[in-house]
Amino acid sequence: MTNNDLFIGIFYESILAQSTVMKKHFKIFVLFFLLTPVFCTAQTTVNIYARVTAISGSTLTISNATAAFPTGQAILMQMKDSVVQTSTGNNSSFGNVDNIRNAGISELVTINSVSGTTITLSGAPKNSYYLSANSRVQLISYPTLGNNYTLNSSLTATAWDGNIGGVLAFKVTGTLTLNANLVVDGTGYRGGNAGANAPSDYSCDPNTYYDNAGGATTTYYGLKGESIHVVTNVYTVAKGKMAGGGGGGNLDNAGGGGGGNFTAGGGGGYGWTCTSSTNGGGNGGADLSNYISSSRFFMGSGGGGGQQNNNVGTAGGKGGGIIMISAATVQTKNGCSGGSITISANGANAANSGNDGSGGGGAGGTILIQAANYSINNGCPVNIQNNGGSGGTVQNAGSHGGGGGGGRGAVIFVPQASTPTNATVTSNSGAGGGNSNGGGATYAGGGSTTSVSGGTGIIYGTISPLPVTFISFTASQQNTAAVLYWTTTNEIKNERFEIEKSNNGTTYTSIGSVLAATNAANVHNYSFTDANPTQGNNYYRLKQIDLDGNYSYSQVYLLQFNAITGAGINMYPNPAGNHQSITLSVGKRYQQMTVKFLNTAGQVGFAQTFNNVNGSVSLNPDNLVTGIYFVEIIADNQILQPLKFVSK
Repeated sequence: MTNNDLFIGIFYESILAQSTVMKKHFKIFVLFFLLTPVFCTAQTTVNIYARVTAISGSTLTISNATAAFPTGQAILMQMKDSVVQTSTGNNSSFGNVDNIRNAGISELVTINSVSGTTITLSGAPKNSYYLSANSRVQLISYPTLGNNYTLNSSLTATAWDGNIGGVLAFKVTGTLTLNANLVVDGTGYRGGNAGANAPSDYSCDPNTYYDNAGGATTTYYGLKGESIHVVTNVYTVAKGKMAGGGGGGNLDNAGGGGGGNFTAGGGGGYGWTCTSSTNGGGNGGADLSNYISSSRFFMGSGGGGGQQNNNVGTAGGKGGGIIMISAATVQTKNGCSGGSITISANGANAANSGNDGSGGGGAGGTILIQAANYSINNGCPVNIQNNGGSGGTVQNAGSHGGGGGGGRGAVIFVPQASTPTNATVTSNSGAGGGNSNGGGATYAGGGSTTSVSGGTGIIYGTISPLPVTFISFTASQQNTAAVLYWTTTNEIKNERFEIEKSNNGTTYTSIGSVLAATNAANVHNYSFTDANPTQGNNYYRLKQIDLDGNYSYSQVYLLQFNAITGAGINMYPNPAGNHQSITLSVGKRYQQMTVKFLNTAGQVGFAQTFNNVNGSVSLNPDNLVTGIYFVEIIADNQILQPLKFVSK
């Protein structure tokens, strides 16, 4: 994947390397080429995944890797843990979450070396991770797509397979321009299959919550949906939920329950000739909202499978996956592909059944966006979705068991206090499927519209597992010195910043360090002075180093000292008041020159282009708010050293 946009400015572009199946199903994948002006692309993946099977200090042992991991940053995530411990009785409490332990916890790690199935990190993980039979831990690559990057091809995640997948994660150190979609619909926890086909109808069974409980024979019961607790061979079928996973349909022809995440899934339909007192429908997956925050979150859980005896029951829908993206600024531009951008982690709808039980819908997943600034054009709005999937409907006039609807997912903005302008969040619970398609049909339960935590599913956080966010990074010439300024947020266990410099943009050396705020969820400002810049090109970057040795890099800033005149470019008066005329002296002739005033958040407050410049120009930067600005100067496609300007 490449960025084809030409970027001319002060930032130097740097792309870093980075269940039983009763029938045979023939899957046919057809690629449609639309001969219209609409630009269409297939969804691609940018992440590498592996199951972590052992952790010893800073050494990981992995399996199931989808490719070789590069050195650099990755995400370590506890996908499942042993959360159901005592709620294993044959009753409606079966499958409750007793102890969340470390399910949903994740952190950024740095890979120093890779040798076969052994990965050595820069330091031991901060969190504890559990690797029991009821747990799963995953390593996910965390690529940096660029300093300033335009996304022109839609991205997705590899679907979760029980060990790996389900997460789309990447970083852009500067501005991320969205011109394509981010979609992880139905890539989360898997739905339970329909039960093995029974030879005939049986009496309704409202009382069996797991395999062979109470002496029942559960050979033909629907399978439970998958969630944050590994389903062992003891707890695979019947109506009891398994954490967020919807319960499977019981006898006779009952529907599966919907999966849960931020809200609970809906219960499956009663079944053929069954009533409220003999209801065999799978229980809806649990509401996990009390555990969800900007530092702990989950994929959507799967719906339970329907019970069948005519070979036309259906499986539960898959949950939505997880999206984790970080950028200093997220923006769109008018005229984007399709007229709007979609970021979605919807749960999948369950398929409709015949005269058998239908599966429950999958729950919505989680979307985490960590960005200090947003500039979303009203001509290209962003639609963020994490809806629950709908339960399957019975395509028969007789009342059987429709599938329960999936619960809603979560959307997390860090560090924001409100949803960005021109972005909308749609988070609806899935509808329960019809128990029949005849007149006067009744319906299985829909996913819950309210959470036990009382939250809406939109979380405005201050910290996240993702690294320090650089809101801005600039430099300016002050007499014979170079002064660097940067602003951050989301600092977690941050120790220091190493300032690195290069004269060719390739080989960097450290020229100093600045101690960090360690833990600062709010905005924090820093500066550093290089007393010995060289004439010509000076490339600067920041190496942010955590207390445990993990590190990440900022974007690169190019500062040019004027080698022709031997004197710095300057402007006066400085400081200056609003509407006051300012002279900018550049010391030589240029055919064309563009001047921009950027505030400390990197937003343009004033810009002007001049033709046939004869050594100096006069500026009238109207309507500048009082504060500090960095003045960028591009002359004849050359980047001149920026200046610091104070508006008073």
